[in-house]
Amino acid sequence: MNPAARKQLVMQLVGSGVIESQEDLVKALKKNGVVVTQTTASRDLLEIGALRGPDSTGRTRYILQAGPATNSGSTRNLLLSAIPSGNLVVAKTPPGGAQLLAGRIDGAISQGDLPHAIGTIAGDDTVIVVSASATGGASLARELTAFLDGEPLKSQSRRASQTRTKQKRSK
Repeated sequence: MNPAARKQLVMQLVGSGVIESQEDLVKALKKNGVVVTQTTASRDLLEIGALRGPDSTGRTRYILQAGPATNSGSTRNLLLSAIPSGNLVVAKTPPGGAQLLAGRIDGAISQGDLPHAIGTIAGDDTVIVVSASATGGASLARELTAFLDGEPLKSQSRRASQTRTKQKRSK
């Protein structure tokens, strides 16, 4: 099967709502006579714009975006805070939202939309975004926040700084 036909099959499988992980996709493709590695499955999911996140019932699975990736839509309200530290940004999401946000950020990195970021690591409600610069966490947090719909930066570092300033004034 050629790559275009395989991606079409991946879209059908994801659209059916049964793909919860890359491993599920590899198994489903194998049942359809297509043997791929998890790396290929991951690349196909990225290329078709599938993101992992909660569906309408709250179950985490891969979901196809309606149209090309944009700054709005499924990832618009996922960034709760962006806390810089050195060359990292700790991005907090609602429970179950980290994979969806990380997929969106990784797609933006590969398209050159976030030039100061080099990668992500996602958990359940936290995404670590790595800056290309050793001290680029703060500027990356601002860039990331602006990219994800221009929400104001809700940084604990900023709050901590404001608290320290107030404490100094009261002394």
